Amino acid sequence: MSMAMAAALRRSIVLVALAGVIAGLSCAGSAPEATPAKGAPSPAVAPAAGGAVREVVVGPEQVECTGAAPQRCLVVDGELFYDAIEGFRYEAGYRYRLRIEEYDRWPGQAEIPQDAGRYGYRLMELLEKRPAVAGGS
Repeated sequence: MSMAMAAALRRSIVLVALAGVIAGLSCAGSAPEATPAKGAPSPAVAPAAGGAVREVVVGPEQVECTGAAPQRCLVVDGELFYDAIEGFRYEAGYRYRLRIEEYDRWPGQAEIPQDAGRYGYRLMELLEKRPAVAGGS
């Protein structure tokens, strides 16, 4: 292969790689994620196959708790909730009503890590967000 052909081949490879990077960047930034207005219900998300969907109430304050290690837990339906809810942004001082999906975090695995929960939780829809009443529930 001549030097001129090798140089042309290198330029072609660089141009193709550059075009791929530009295309990837333009796709990544073209559709910003929609955020519902503060306090407005979020759009519903379809559950994954096999996931159980339920409505829960999240209390206005997190509390100290100990799972695998000391941590702060949400209070969900009046009980300590040790896991995170994917897609949910908690803000203290508000009571939330959510539709969440409980799904198997380890499908097909009989044994899971000892410090991991079997289930994961994903926000499907923010049904209500309202300020908590001081001194009340």
